[in-house]
Amino acid sequence: MSTLLRWFPPLAAFCLVCTLIGCGTTSAPVVSAPAPVSPPSTTKPKFAYTANQGASLSGYSVDPSTGALTPLSSFPVAVGLNPDAITHDSQNRFLIVGDNAAFMLHVYAIDPTTGALSEISPSPYNTMIQPGAMVVDPSGTHLYLYRTGANVAYPGVSGNQMFAYNLSSTGVLSAVKGMPLPIGSPGAQFVPANGIAINATGKLLYLQNLFNLYTFSIDAVSGALSLLQTLPLPSQLGEGIALDPGGNYLYALDRYSLLSYGIDPVSGLLSLKNSTLQAEPNGAYTISLSPDGNFAYTIENNNDLVSYAVTGGVFAPVGAIYPGVYGLQIAVDPSGSFVYVPQACSNCPSGVYNVIHQFSITRTGGLVPLIAPTVAAGRTPFGITVTSQ
Repeated sequence: MSTLLRWFPPLAAFCLVCTLIGCGTTSAPVVSAPAPVSPPSTTKPKFAYTANQGASLSGYSVDPSTGALTPLSSFPVAVGLNPDAITHDSQNRFLIVGDNAAFMLHVYAIDPTTGALSEISPSPYNTMIQPGAMVVDPSGTHLYLYRTGANVAYPGVSGNQMFAYNLSSTGVLSAVKGMPLPIGSPGAQFVPANGIAINATGKLLYLQNLFNLYTFSIDAVSGALSLLQTLPLPSQLGEGIALDPGGNYLYALDRYSLLSYGIDPVSGLLSLKNSTLQAEPNGAYTISLSPDGNFAYTIENNNDLVSYAVTGGVFAPVGAIYPGVYGLQIAVDPSGSFVYVPQACSNCPSGVYNVIHQFSITRTGGLVPLIAPTVAAGRTPFGITVTSQ
């Protein structure tokens, strides 16, 4: 799994390797719990894209009825050295890809009919240090990027930083004045950030790195960030966040627990409300929510895909646990009907790699593999994003 480690600075990589060596495949018993049932979403998936650490992008059409991914004819697309972070704007116009080995950010126009990509000049953009977690605001006018590390080519640029870009209607990026915003003390160790989210109003941004949660306000005119709050994680080694679409909770992961933070409706500040032990040992790596916020999905025990029902900020395991899923990002499609997990290792102990796992979501939030449980991907698929129709 050496290619996976390039995503992390040395200290964080060491922590991850120590966890992954075990690569257990046993599953803890799961107690089913009642889950809320929401009416079907009218939003449908259209295209899916993965950033592959083998220097390429993969693209797929999504069958909105079955969830099956079909590779697009114009892919794979060669890109950089080690693309792993990937996202798109909510208007489905642009695909944005971070290459942490080449210190570059790529912006592509998405053809709304074919899903084909065309890079938008003057992309790629030099990030100088490693690009990591990123998100586009709901209006599609700003991109926020966490970057970390050091680069001998830029000795005066290092550390852990939030960066903000203006995103034009044609897909061109320009730096927001006043950025970057340093996170933590100068000279502190380089720490990756594994979770980032913006609330529905576009006024607040939340970030998680291995040790802390951060709350930022977003200037409504300039898009600049201001740090409002820093909260240490209870047992550190955080690996992801997800924002309740209702705006009531922020969900985070630490070494042992699923954490529910209440969000103050006026200030947006966080306070810990509930902590649920994870269903599996050895910690969770990532978390994704269904669009209605009723279900959550994590990778735990190094390679086990776990499903939860979420009610009032409390997590209850539901359905089967699927071992052998070595994913560090999970995508729930916009309709809330399907889950996709790239197999993020180049030579998995399970013998399954360079694929994307495909599941449908049951009415109670559990997962069932599609008729074709996997689809071929590029070498070491890592990040994934799914657009809507």
